[in-house]
Amino acid sequence: MVAVALLAAACAQQAPVEQKPVEEKPGELPPLPATYVHSAGCPGCLELTLALRPDGSYLVRERLGASEFYDFGRWRQAGGFLDLAGGRDAPRGPFRLVGLYDGASFRECRTGIAWRLSETRAAQTLKDEFLKTGAGSTLVSLDAQFEGSPEALRVLRPATLLNARACPG
Repeated sequence: MVAVALLAAACAQQAPVEQKPVEEKPGELPPLPATYVHSAGCPGCLELTLALRPDGSYLVRERLGASEFYDFGRWRQAGGFLDLAGGRDAPRGPFRLVGLYDGASFRECRTGIAWRLSETRAAQTLKDEFLKTGAGSTLVSLDAQFEGSPEALRVLRPATLLNARACPG
């Protein structure tokens, strides 16, 4: 299964990786949501978590020392392999997202994945500004990072409300 290969290849150095037998039949996924974790097996090794959701979205969290990197997108199963279509060329911790905000959750435009927002001062400011517009949803740009499980978006700086009610393109 690709998830096992992905997790086994996660070590940044050439340290031996303990592989555990997979109980699922090759090409079959367990009931979703499912999370695969590869713990760092040595100092300087990468810790990797892959979360597959039933709606076809995924989140990969990589930890290397004190740094965290993320990728998210859509997954599909093809020929016994997982095809992860994310698109973050250079994974990084805080990132900029553009999507629709409805006062309760944020739906990213490129993937259509929705997240709740953590309670931060910046998220409250966004909610207050959104309520002033009286709109059903509005396009916003925000700088955020993931936190918690299930993950939520932690808005890091005041978001920008864009003059649109739908995702571009």
